[in-house]
Amino acid sequence: MASDFHPLPSPFPFLQLFPILRLHMLKLLEKVFPASVRASLQSRAWIFVALAILLTVAVRVRLRDMPLERDEGEYAYAGQLILQGVPPYKDAFNMKLPGTYMAYAASMAVFGKTPTGVHLGLAVVNAATIWLMFLLGRKLLDAAAGATAAVTYALMSLSPDVLGLAGHATHYVVLPAVGGILLLLRAVETRAMKFHLAAGILFGLAFVMKQHGVFFGMFGGVYLIWERVAPRLLGPGNGGLGSRRAPRRRAGEPIALDWTALCKALSVFSAGCVLPYLGTCLWLWLAGVFPQFWFWTVSYGSQYASGIPLVKASDVTSATLRAIVGPNIIFWLLPWVGAVMLWWDERLDENRRFLLAALSLFSLASISVGFYFRQHYFILLLPVLALLISVAVSKSILLLRADKSVELFLALGIVVVAVVATGAVLVGNGSVWFALSPKKAVEEIYVSSIFGDTRTIADHIRENTKPDARIAVIGSEPEIYFYSGRRSATGHIYTYALMEKHPYALTMQEEMIRQIEEAKPEYVVFVQNHFSWLTLPDSEKKILNWWPTYWSEHLELVQTITTRQGEDEISDKTPEAAGRSGNYLLVLKRKK
Repeated sequence: MASDFHPLPSPFPFLQLFPILRLHMLKLLEKVFPASVRASLQSRAWIFVALAILLTVAVRVRLRDMPLERDEGEYAYAGQLILQGVPPYKDAFNMKLPGTYMAYAASMAVFGKTPTGVHLGLAVVNAATIWLMFLLGRKLLDAAAGATAAVTYALMSLSPDVLGLAGHATHYVVLPAVGGILLLLRAVETRAMKFHLAAGILFGLAFVMKQHGVFFGMFGGVYLIWERVAPRLLGPGNGGLGSRRAPRRRAGEPIALDWTALCKALSVFSAGCVLPYLGTCLWLWLAGVFPQFWFWTVSYGSQYASGIPLVKASDVTSATLRAIVGPNIIFWLLPWVGAVMLWWDERLDENRRFLLAALSLFSLASISVGFYFRQHYFILLLPVLALLISVAVSKSILLLRADKSVELFLALGIVVVAVVATGAVLVGNGSVWFALSPKKAVEEIYVSSIFGDTRTIADHIRENTKPDARIAVIGSEPEIYFYSGRRSATGHIYTYALMEKHPYALTMQEEMIRQIEEAKPEYVVFVQNHFSWLTLPDSEKKILNWWPTYWSEHLELVQTITTRQGEDEISDKTPEAAGRSGNYLLVLKRKK
């Protein structure tokens, strides 16, 4: 096997047949796209990154008071409890690991215990991730690739189609994951164990933010093995960008694999990966809530992950893909071009190609857990998509600068398409980003008024109760607890788990009933909305059968709020349609 690295030939050899067209394209290019402008795309890359960060921060600051949706409400309430000295899983149950709870607590400690505090913290996290994407793209290729990756990630992670304006845990997974990849590359370059450990810790933090982050740690381990084993399989590489140049070997000379060094590197890296989780377990054990933590994140979590059968996965996937594409369709297609050009770009050695290919596979795995394919899961896929787009754009700019490539007009086409894609995203999301009020923006994104309505209800409860009052929400709207600043009478802040098919459903319903009856909450909010229950035909119905009796015996109705759901009801053009869906919120007070 030859030891020299050879890039694959151009995948577009037919372009060699058009020398005259090429000549005219060169002349046209020089007129509309002079060399000085092309060179500035490299030297001024930081300007594009700064503009991307400025855009995302400006949009998030403008919409900082946007009503919280359910997941944000959960994280904010759990973070609020942490700031009050209450550990996770004591008064608020959920299957997610507590990293995002801690991140929310930190955000609110700095920016305030309000939706504004939550969203300003998210703006900081998002801006930091964009900057790391620039560093990663530049590390893999060049400044143009870094800027492209940063701008692409900025626009896509801000998109309502992936629910990017909300502070979902996936944002908090991506930040340490991208940082971990950067440190992983540094570890490979230097062989220093401190970088192996640091990379592992960041991947471990990604996992603690949400279980889906485990796939980035798995990717890191696989890449470490590949980087050391590949020279034995393929021969020494060409010492591509950012890689250690392998010593040239004599013909027929085998490459020795240092198993001791490999095992040491993997051990240190793996130790870093598990440290955040072990620290979390120790903290929760000392706080006295480890049994609850283990039940919800492991026992019930495993049941949840197997809730959707494989035969239904394709239906869920297709429905989600239709929801996330929107005005971003070109950005979802361009990575395929980058995936082709990846094997054509001579600047990428085998290790870099393997890194991007493996990251693609593990990113796909991270969004596929349980086959739920929630819209915000796709935020986990955005870093690798942005990197693949950066490969296509960076190579195209390189061809444009060279002035002699027969693929010139292909390169120009890719750059033009990327610019058009950017414009399409700005125009397509413009009304939400730049025009609608925070409340209207939430209604536009979720096609429901429920998140604004729950805020109104929480304000009423806060004004009519003492700070130590207990309340209950019969439904899955934990944002009410956060807004009102009142503690829940039950740890079941969601009713989704109670409606799912698993061995614990009936026990959970009985526990929620018992906790509410014992706590005697001053106010109870009942939510009539399918998306707050997700009831199945064969769900246990004990809590639904219990509710009418409990209401009649202990509560009196204070207020009914009709929530608007669906395009017709949300649209200002058809105000008469409001209420047709039969969704409402009941506010009830304990009888004297």
